[in-house]
Amino acid sequence: MKEKKITQDTADSECVGPKQMEADYNNPVDTANILLLPVKVKKKKVKKADDKVINRKKHEARKRRLEETEVKISKTKRKKLIKVMERKKKKESKESLLKNLMQYQLSTGTMSKLTAEIHPRKRAKPEECFVPKKLSNLAGCKCVLFPELKKQPLQENYYETGSESEDDLLLTEEVITMDAESSMCTVDGKDMERKQVEDSADRRQENLTNQNTDESKLMIKHHETINLLEPNTSELDVANLPVKISCIRNKMSLLEGAQKSNFVPVHRSESVEAQRSKLPIYAEEQSIMEAINENYATIICGETGSGKTTQLPQFLYEAGYTRDGKMIGITEPRRVAAMAMAARVAQEMNLPNAVSYQIKYEGNRSAETSILFMTDGVLMKEMQKDVMLSAYSVIVIDEAHERSMYSDVLIGLLTRIAPYRFRMGSPLKLIIMSATLRLVDFKNKRLFPISLPPVLTIDARQYPVSIHFEKRTPKNYLVAAFHKICEIHEKKGPGTILVFLSGKLEVMALLKWLVERYAIGRVEGKKLKQSQLELKKATSNQSKKAGKSADEDLADNRFADADNLDCGDPGSEISENLRPEGPCPRHSLALPLFCLPLYSLLSSKKQQRIFEPAPDGHRMCVVATNVAETSLTIPAVRYVIDSGREKRRHYDPVTGVSQFLVSWISQASADQRAGRAGRVQPGEVYRLYSSAVYSDFEKFSPPEILTKPVDQLVLHLKSMNIVKVANFPFPTPPDEDSLEEAERRLIRLGALQVAVKNNVKQARINLFGKTLSIFPLAPAFAKILVMANQHSLMTHACCLVAALSVREPLIPLYSLRGGSDRETQALMLQVLKQRRSWCPPGQARNFGDLTVIMRAILSAEALEGSQEECHRLGVRHKALIEIRKLRQQLIKIINSRCPQDKPFTVKIDMKPPTDEEMLMLRQIVTASLTDNIAKRVDPVAAGDLSKGAYQSQKLKDYVYIDPGSILFKDEPEWVLYQEIVERKHKKYMQNVICVERNWLPRLANTYCHFTSVKEAEPRYDPATDSILILMDGTFSDMHWSLGKVEQPLPVNVTLYRYFAQFFLDGSVCPSLATYADKLLLSPSTMTKPWAKLQMRTEKLLNALIEYEVTSRGRLAEVWRDKSEYLLDEYLEWLPQFLHEKVQMNWPPS
Repeated sequence: MKEKKITQDTADSECVGPKQMEADYNNPVDTANILLLPVKVKKKKVKKADDKVINRKKHEARKRRLEETEVKISKTKRKKLIKVMERKKKKESKESLLKNLMQYQLSTGTMSKLTAEIHPRKRAKPEECFVPKKLSNLAGCKCVLFPELKKQPLQENYYETGSESEDDLLLTEEVITMDAESSMCTVDGKDMERKQVEDSADRRQENLTNQNTDESKLMIKHHETINLLEPNTSELDVANLPVKISCIRNKMSLLEGAQKSNFVPVHRSESVEAQRSKLPIYAEEQSIMEAINENYATIICGETGSGKTTQLPQFLYEAGYTRDGKMIGITEPRRVAAMAMAARVAQEMNLPNAVSYQIKYEGNRSAETSILFMTDGVLMKEMQKDVMLSAYSVIVIDEAHERSMYSDVLIGLLTRIAPYRFRMGSPLKLIIMSATLRLVDFKNKRLFPISLPPVLTIDARQYPVSIHFEKRTPKNYLVAAFHKICEIHEKKGPGTILVFLSGKLEVMALLKWLVERYAIGRVEGKKLKQSQLELKKATSNQSKKAGKSADEDLADNRFADADNLDCGDPGSEISENLRPEGPCPRHSLALPLFCLPLYSLLSSKKQQRIFEPAPDGHRMCVVATNVAETSLTIPAVRYVIDSGREKRRHYDPVTGVSQFLVSWISQASADQRAGRAGRVQPGEVYRLYSSAVYSDFEKFSPPEILTKPVDQLVLHLKSMNIVKVANFPFPTPPDEDSLEEAERRLIRLGALQVAVKNNVKQARINLFGKTLSIFPLAPAFAKILVMANQHSLMTHACCLVAALSVREPLIPLYSLRGGSDRETQALMLQVLKQRRSWCPPGQARNFGDLTVIMRAILSAEALEGSQEECHRLGVRHKALIEIRKLRQQLIKIINSRCPQDKPFTVKIDMKPPTDEEMLMLRQIVTASLTDNIAKRVDPVAAGDLSKGAYQSQKLKDYVYIDPGSILFKDEPEWVLYQEIVERKHKKYMQNVICVERNWLPRLANTYCHFTSVKEAEPRYDPATDSILILMDGTFSDMHWSLGKVEQPLPVNVTLYRYFAQFFLDGSVCPSLATYADKLLLSPSTMTKPWAKLQMRTEKLLNALIEYEVTSRGRLAEVWRDKSEYLLDEYLEWLPQFLHEKVQMNWPPS
């Protein structure tokens, strides 16, 4: 296009053609504004060869930097990266490898013609490696397990990236494992019961064929180990987790290797093996031992008679739990059961030296002992010396359903000790055995915070048992039981009859009625002795001896034994209106009935009669209390008569009042009684109450820890450094109020002291409390021994404390029995006269019932404690034996803890205490049992009251002195009692002594409250070396007035000022009294409000405060180390001419 010249004339032209317009549009310059410069168009850059060279240089520089960075990588990281690359290459070549292998695969037809010689290897599921929940066998053993949670699977298509290390992967896997295990305790119960496990034979076959089963079990054991190690850890220690896991696995491998091939052979007789094979637990040995081996805690529920107590220790012994020199410990709640079970197991195993027993007072434990039966209290005392129980490999808590106090505490302690022992490499197995267990109390996180133990259930009943209820519950169950026995004996087939009643008096009353109806003394008009002679040829010597001894013993026990009483309750005696109406003729065809009593206070020799066979031609009938529920298994019982009642001691932990009440049993006890039948043949149970009454029963009886004082328990736990007792893992925690009340009593007793830690008040045990915890006594009784040792009264104090610790050492007067009413009355008068002669007016009379107890025990001991002499003195013979054993135990503890020049001994011919010793003992008892002081109520001020009413510190209701007390008629103003028992809606104090009111501010200072008296002036008492002031005193929270009493001044500045005053006037140091009238200022200046204005007063005051001098004794101690102490301060109070004389005689006397 040709360029056009732009002139000014073109703007004036009016006519422009189209071509001209197009040319103007394409022109980049605006023709309307000639000053506008044309736009510079950017030229596109053309790449040259030099640019390619620059880019290559940048790439090479980046590559060099990467190489330099790679060089800086550590060797460990380099190896890890190489492994990651290798794994990637393997995964990439995996598909190609499979395709290549497919070329060589046989065809389907060829494969079908081949036969496999071994089974394909299949990995067993973790659930199949656990103890089965239900085992199919003849006894019907059931096992309730809490299943393991499966390990959370990782993502299948997961590949490791370059940013992850192997340590990170290991940590992630272990954290997942721990998280899965920590949630085990939250599994629902329904999920636990969904699995059914195959028979044990199939399981053994599967173990033979599947080689990977052992590996899967080992893996699960590792998981269980991790789960048990940190039971109290709420936060996961991620930093140290890999180290912990590796250590745990190493320990588990060692433990598993040590547990192999530990079978110990036991050679038994054929008869014993035949008897063992008939027990229900015998068929479950493998399943039980698997559960024990794979868990640190196991619960076994089996009714009495299943054989768990006698057979389980043998299972453990044969499994090798005693090969390393450790023992198998079995605790029993009763001493009789511990002795009987030890003898039985030793006989079955034919190892008398390997099986022993240890009870409170005696035992045959030796260095060869491998199985030890003991009471739970013995094991508690052993834990005070060795809390880890290093001498034991297994602890079995038997009869846990009885819920004794020490059993509950042992379970709580062992649930913490067993995991710790497991972590230390020396496992301790815990086995809880019971007849009817309340699983709710044991399957909780309080006891087992990590994993709940498996529960094995074993049925003991081998034959069907029919249970019969009454249509209507009879009011007089004793008469109903009598008629039911007669009906069974005269109409039913042969078999032993077992009757359950509430107490010993009812047992003896029913026994008397049965003897009168089915007289054992005569059979078909002939004397029993003659009939035995006629049957001599037909009977064996053993049965003759058994029948003769049983006949003689029964003749001695047709009436109530005066030396065996459950409680001294006159209201519980059987009245005449409870007897069966009319005569009780025997059925003409009925056989004689061989009746035997059974109750807790019956002697061991007489208790053993129930295991002997009845005389030929006789049916045995055992009339028992609840002691026959679990402790003893009576053979050949076919008929059970259950009254549904029991005599239970109800204790109020707040008020301290206990009472014996006949109440309904629990459903668990009723089922336990019914389980006594059906052991050897089909049985029948007759319940003397309706099914509606049974449905109202409590499911379980309350634990002992809720029905007894817990002072001794709290002190025992405090001595084991358990400061917060409320946080202890009790199966059933006691009431917090009872724990706080027990701590309050122990603080007042001086066994605990309040300390502040982290601004929180805590009651901690002190040295005095640790001393009290040594003795197997209540803390108050232990304090009596400690205080008596300071006054050379230990032998008398041991006798007194032992008598007070044993239940009912004396027979109540109203319970004494003779051959006739006249003999009974004469015996009562004789015993009453004897007891009054022991308490003449004076200190012996003021010591009250405790004088009677001590004199009766000492008199019986002096006469060698024969049963006839005990009966004449009104002493229970069985109690005397127990008191003697307790005295020996206490003396042994004292001699071992406090060595003396002349060790204490139990003196049989010990003389009664003198009047001075009586006074001292009375003061010691007052200082120890201060909580039990009561005051007589003024009948004039209180209005209408019955005579002899007292007010105790704990009750609003009035209490009374027991009518059998020596002080019943004296009615002292202040008394002290041992316990309060309620009878017939009236509360009685037992074992009462007199207390002097002026003793209380000194002996029971922690129970007293003092208020200052106006215008009262302090004084220095040289006898007590203290500064006393007159105050108004009251006693206890009842604010009983003590009148005006002198009390020491509290430790503050005022005390130091008054001590300085008495020091200056010569009261503290009599030699300074000659200078009192020559002082520059009056000594009373020290206590004046303006005393601070005097320099000499402040110097003397500061000197006393610096060395904490508030008594003459403390001042003498300071003078022994610093003889010129207080000299300069005292000279400032004297004129100059006396200074030299005072300096020569300093320190003053």
